[in-house]
Parts: sequence; C-alpha cells; structure tokens
Amino acid sequence: MKWQAGLYLIAVLVPLFAFAVQAVFLRGLKRRCVVVATAAVGFSCLLSVIGFVDYFGFEAAWLSAGHGVQSGPGAREAETGPVVWRASADWVVLGGAAAGTEDRPGLTVAKPSLVIPLGIAVDNLGVIMFLMVTFVATLIHVYSIGYMHADPGYPRFFAYLSLFTFSMLGLVASSNLFMTFLFWELVGLCSYLLIGFWYQEKANCVAANKAFLVNRVGDLGMMVGLGLLWSTLGTLTFEEINQGLRDGSGQWNVKTGDEGRDVVVLQEARSGEPVVNPITQERRQIPMGLLTLAGLGIFAGCVGKSAQFPLHVWLPDAMAGPTPVSALIHAATMVAAGVFLVGRFYPLFTEEVLLVIAYTGGITLLIGATIAVVQTDYKQVLAYSTVSQLGFMMLGLGVGGWAAGLFHLVTHAFFKALLFLCAGSVYHSVHTYEMPELGGLLKKMPTTAYAMLVGTLAISGAPFFAGFYSKDAILTAALARVHESPEHMLLFVLPAIGGVLTAFYMFRLWLLIFSGESRSKHLGQGDPVARAYESPEIMTRPLVILAVCSIFVGWTVQLGLPPVIGPRPVLEQMLEYGAPAWLEQGQGPHWLALGASLAVAGIGAGLALLYYAPSGLPHFTARRLSAAHAAETYPVLQQFLLKKWYFDPLYAFLFVRPTRALARLFARFDQTLVDGLVNTAAAATALLSRLEGYFDQFAVDGLVNLLARAVYRLGELSRLIQTGRLRTYLLFLTIMLVGLFAGVIAWVHG
Repeated sequence: MKWQAGLYLIAVLVPLFAFAVQAVFLRGLKRRCVVVATAAVGFSCLLSVIGFVDYFGFEAAWLSAGHGVQSGPGAREAETGPVVWRASADWVVLGGAAAGTEDRPGLTVAKPSLVIPLGIAVDNLGVIMFLMVTFVATLIHVYSIGYMHADPGYPRFFAYLSLFTFSMLGLVASSNLFMTFLFWELVGLCSYLLIGFWYQEKANCVAANKAFLVNRVGDLGMMVGLGLLWSTLGTLTFEEINQGLRDGSGQWNVKTGDEGRDVVVLQEARSGEPVVNPITQERRQIPMGLLTLAGLGIFAGCVGKSAQFPLHVWLPDAMAGPTPVSALIHAATMVAAGVFLVGRFYPLFTEEVLLVIAYTGGITLLIGATIAVVQTDYKQVLAYSTVSQLGFMMLGLGVGGWAAGLFHLVTHAFFKALLFLCAGSVYHSVHTYEMPELGGLLKKMPTTAYAMLVGTLAISGAPFFAGFYSKDAILTAALARVHESPEHMLLFVLPAIGGVLTAFYMFRLWLLIFSGESRSKHLGQGDPVARAYESPEIMTRPLVILAVCSIFVGWTVQLGLPPVIGPRPVLEQMLEYGAPAWLEQGQGPHWLALGASLAVAGIGAGLALLYYAPSGLPHFTARRLSAAHAAETYPVLQQFLLKKWYFDPLYAFLFVRPTRALARLFARFDQTLVDGLVNTAAAATALLSRLEGYFDQFAVDGLVNLLARAVYRLGELSRLIQTGRLRTYLLFLTIMLVGLFAGVIAWVHG
C-alpha cells in the first residue's frame, strides 16, 4: 500500500473516530465536542490538501505537463488510465481450494467463488472530491459554532456532522459498489438524523421520514442493478467493470452468446482475456438488455440521492433541519453522491441509459427552476435551486460532458454552501424566512449581503465567476450532442431556459432581501429589519472564504479568460485527466455556447431587475414591471407553480392515500380476523380452564375430600374403642376370639 492510500484512509477514519469519541463521552464533553468534531474534519482537510498537491504536482505530473491531459511525462495512457492510489483487504472469501503441500503436491489452486473486498481507490476525481468535501465541511463546522451556539442539542449536532462527513468520505473513497452501497445507506441515515434534528416538532419528523422513504424507492432500483451486475459479472469493483466491458476505443466487448443474443463480455483490462467463472469456467458476460437494465437500476439510486425527477420531492422538505445541515446536504454530501456515482460508474451506462440521464436532468432542472421563481421562503428558493442545478449536472453527464457535469458539481458545492450559509446568517439576524417581510438588509448586514451577491452571480453564470465556466462547459457539451443528433434539441433548450430562470430567481431573492427598504413597515407588522445586525465573525469569515472560492475555483490560468480565448479552466482539465479515454471532452462550438451563457445570464438578471429592483436605482430605467400584475394575469400558472407542479398531491393520491387505506384495511383485518381468532381462542381457553377448574374442584378434589372425610370418620369411630382400660380391651379380645372360632367352625362344617 502506498503512503498516499494510507493518507486517505486516515482522512476517512478520523471523522469516524471523532464521532465515536463524542458518542461515548457526550455527557462529559458537552460543548467541548465542537473542538473534537472541527479538529477532526480540519485534519482530514489538511490530509486532502497534501494528497491533492502530491497527486497533481508529482504523482500524475499534471502540472509539469503544461496542463495537458494527453501529453507530457505524467499524462494518462489509454491502457492504464489515470494514477490511482489503492488499498484493499478481502472481507469475505468463500470457495476455492487450498494450495498444494508436500503431502498433496498435485492439489490445484482455484480462485474463490465469492470475494467481497473492503478497499479504497483514489484517482483524480477522488482527490478533487476529497478536497471539496472536507474543505466545505470544515467551513460549515466553523460556521455552526456561531449558528448553533444557543441550541440545547449542540453536542449531538456536531456528533452527527462527524458521522455525516465520514459517510461521504467513505463513499468517495470506495473501490467497489458494495462498499459504496454501505456508505450510501449511511449517508441516508445521517441525513435522516440531521433533517429531523429538531424532532420535537412533528413537521421536522415528517420531513425526515419523507427523505428517508423516498430515497428507499431509489435504493430499491439500485439493489436491482447491483444484483444484476453481481450475478452476471461476478464483481462489483469499479475498475474491473469500467475497464473490462469496453475496449480502448469505447466499443462494447460484444460477442454472440449461446442463444444467438448479443452479450457484453467482461475482459481483463490489460490482457484482454475474458474473465471466467471460477466454478463453471464459463466466461463472465451480460446480455445488452440486462446491462441497460442494470444501468437504469444504478441510476435509480442516483435519482433518489440527487433529488432528480420524479424523486425530487424530498429535498425541499429537508429544509426542516438547521441551515448548516442544509448547506452540507445541498453542497458537499448527500445530493452530490448521486452525481458522483454516475461519474464514477460512467462506462457502465449504455447509450439508452445516458439518454435517460440527460432527459431526466433536463426535466428536473426545468421543474426546480420554475418552482423557485414563485417561492417566498428564501430557503425554499435555494432548495429548488439545488434541484435545478443537480439537473444541470445530470444533463451534462448524459450528453457526454463527463468533465463538464462533474466540474459543475464542484463549483456548485462552493457557491451553494455560500448561499445557504448566507441564508442562515440572515435568519440568525431577522428570524424569518419570508422575503416579502424583508428588504434593506444591505445596510445592516453588508458582509452577508455582498457574499450572497457573489453566490448569486456565480450560480447565475455571470462572467468571471465559477458557475459561468462550468455552465458554459455543460452548454458546450449539449450543443455538441445536438449537433450530432438534432432530434434532441431539447437537451440544449432546457438548460438554456433553466439558465434564464436561475438568474431571474436568484437576483429576485437578493433584491427582495437586501435592496430598497424594509417592506414590513408598510405591512403594519413588527419590523424584523429594524433589529437586524451583522452575524459574528465566526459566521462571516467562512462566507468570505467561500465567496473567494466561488469566484476563482473555475478560473483558467489566464486570469479567468473564457475557454474560447484561452485554455479551458484548470479544474475542468484536472477532471478531464481521469475521463474515459474514449470520450471527447471539451469539444464543441465554444463560441456559440459562450454567447448562450452570456445571453441566459443577462436575460434572467435583467428581468429580475425590471420586476424587483428598487425605484431610483441609478443608471437604470425608471420603468418597472409588476410581479403582482403578472400573477393576476396568469393565475393558473402561478397556482400551478405554487403547488409545485402538484407532485405532492399527486403522490399523495397515487401512493400515500392508497398505502394508508391498505394499512387501515390490514389493521381492520388484524383487529377483526387475526385478533378475533386469537381472542376467540383465548376465550375458549379461558372457558376450558374454568370447566377444568370446576371438574378439578368438584370431581377430583371432591373424591379426594370424600375419601379424606371417610378416613377421618373411621378414625373418629376407632377412637371409641380406645378407652384406656385393660378389662375393656380383654373383653374386646374375648369377643373377637369367640367370633373368630365361630367363623372357623362354620367354615369347616359348611
């Protein structure tokens, strides 16, 4: 095992150790648990920084190769792929024969029929994800010190954060789908605990249950995919499947099976020899149809975790947890897991599955963006924004932009964490989530306001901000796909519309909260803005750091110049280093994509200013559009969006109510038939017991008592002859002897 693999193994286990310490010594540590949790994640972040520098600076020689992914001394080779640090140990080993000995020299060695390994595999994607997760999690831990300082569940909160961080790091480091699934479920458990953190309120418990149950639907599909892969290919290791199902040009290893059907044969990555079943000696293969079904199953799990249509309904309700939890879930952990797994297992997906992924992402981004437009709760706006941005990522992956989709995943982590933490800072000051009650907070909370403006510009795709470069990459990939298949024009139209709506609802949010004057004065209510104040430094410093990252993390080496002028962004090239060799990354009409990126951001921001900018804004038109008038003009559309496309009522009608009705039916069945039979049997048993009691009392006990009374009476009669006088005894003896002789004489003569 290389020292780098050990480094990342420690980085995974340190948060687990912190959780164990907090869980065991929770009462003793009390509020000091924050030191344990924050120090642990900070140490993991430090190890991730060391690994990042070593990987791209030395091991992969990426920097010395002039930022080129296909040239230079450390460039990847199609046969071997990117540099990977591995460490593995077999957990379960079943089957196979023992090695030969001196006594049995002819004994052959067979491979085990079942091997379940526990291992880590860290490549360029893993290195970047480790740094992103630990860095964002560290800042959220620091922020939470101020945000949660007065909460009675303070120690429990940080214990959950440590477990959550460990779960996500374990998922990123996993070398096989089995381990991934274990950490996948652990991430779901942690989200359940944190969403329902304030379990005293029923609504929070309902939100936690909803997130847990909706994700189980997706996980059911994932288990189907996992089972299909294991039963046909005999392995769940990412490397073996990713490199063994395709050749170097990306073509499937298709052979004609025994039944005349096309099957995909699993081959050794280096030798090209088919992998055989150690028991039957048959080659490992899977029919193309089952491969597609397995890919859809794996993607179903990703749909649940990353809140994609139609399983997106849980994520907005996850706002029931504390705001730092929302930042962690939406930015760096749970919802990132689905997109990450699609990227990690990308070579498994057939063209049909990739098309499903692309359209699922396109539909999701449109649904999330349209609902966010009409929300008045700023946390709900950010929640649906996450749904929409995850759709962007999935669409990018589906159209072949492997690096583009993952690039947006990383940039999104920084500006979405920034936006949620800014939202928490606002709530910490005004104690309301309703935007119509706010306004004018720029003067009261300048640090929060300008940090949130940076996040707004980044997510909207404004030039020189991180989101601009990642969205431009996705639009470039979408245009390239449309150029190949014009019938899929929607795959460009949907993200373009989504980009306009994103800029609109985000600038709407910022303007309603920070610009102008407080609207609560005119509503005749208590003015929350009047008592507003800037959050303490322990909360604002993470905002500043994330704001800086939201600008520079997507830059190119030439001071952020667009890809059409200079090379592609550094982070995107780092990701491309590990892209499947047969994918053409970064190819497409960059000028057209750049124009589209600028247009959608400008149109969205301009519309928001026309509707929500305060009057008297310098250098801006005095003519304004009325949001209230638009709502009155299109009441059906507004109601449709306010009801969130009626997904919750629809699911309640199709699934929740029938399930509850079925539960009530089973309850009645249980009460009337099952409980009736049990109660009848109990009553019969009780009656039989009473009858048996009567029989025992009057028959058995009566006979015993009668015999006892007879013996007692006989004893009493016998007492009459016990006079204590010798002559009386002699008289009785004489009478008995006379009687005896009389009897003998009568018997002899008879």
